[in-house]
Amino acid sequence: MPYKDPEKRRTFHREYKRKWRQVHTKNQPLKGVKIFICARFPDLNLGLASFVGGFLITSRDDVVERILRDPDFMRFIFPISMDWDLVPNPIISEDE
Repeated sequence: MPYKDPEKRRTFHREYKRKWRQVHTKNQPLKGVKIFICARFPDLNLGLASFVGGFLITSRDDVVERILRDPDFMRFIFPISMDWDLVPNPIISEDE
C-alpha cells in the first residue's frame, strides 16, 4: 500500500483522480461545452457566434477566446460553468 509514505500516497491519489476523470469525461459529453449568458442583449452577435435567447453554447475554442477578450465579458456576458474541475473549491485541494 502506498499509504506509509506521504509522497507515494499523493502520487497514488493524483493518478487515481486522473484516471477517474478520464473515465467520467467519456460518460459526461457536456463537460467540454461552455455556456455563456447575456441577459442585457439576448440576441448579441459576436461575429463567430451569436446568443440565442440570451444563451450561447459552444465547444469551439476560438469562440470562447473571443468571448473572454470581449470588453462586455463579466459586465454583461457571464459564464455558466459545467466543468466543476475549473471551479475553485477552498475546502478540497488537489492533494487530498
